Amino acid sequence: MKRFTSTYENKVDKKGRVSVPASFRAVLDDQGNGIFYLKRNADEGAIDGLTEAFMDDVQERIDALPVGSVERDMAEDEYFANSVEMRCDPDGRIILSKALMDMAGITDAALFVGKGRNRFQIWSPATYKGRSERRAAEHGPVVLARPGS
Repeated sequence: MKRFTSTYENKVDKKGRVSVPASFRAVLDDQGNGIFYLKRNADEGAIDGLTEAFMDDVQERIDALPVGSVERDMAEDEYFANSVEMRCDPDGRIILSKALMDMAGITDAALFVGKGRNRFQIWSPATYKGRSERRAAEHGPVVLARPGS
């Protein structure tokens, strides 16, 4: 299975158009006929790019919650009311809404950050750099435990 990997910085034009990296488009085509969803991630100050598989998993977890419950309603709002279905145009571009760009602090450049199988993020390059530097200073290097250890 293909994954979203690497980090790419692309220009954003005055209309909010930005090219989605070719390797990301290949993953999207492989996993869902090029359809994906953008959702604000105000906690991190980024835009989440979510695959059909990610949204299917979310749907299953929401379906397990009681209809009419506050938890279900909040989850539906977070993942469905606050996301927009996307597909790249023939040139590999999408249009970022002004609301998403403002929330993420994106102006003339967008940083696409791979996050594995089912998601990626879009950041303001300066915001992402600052966040990465802060995390490295606060937490040091990443060490993954081996399964079963």
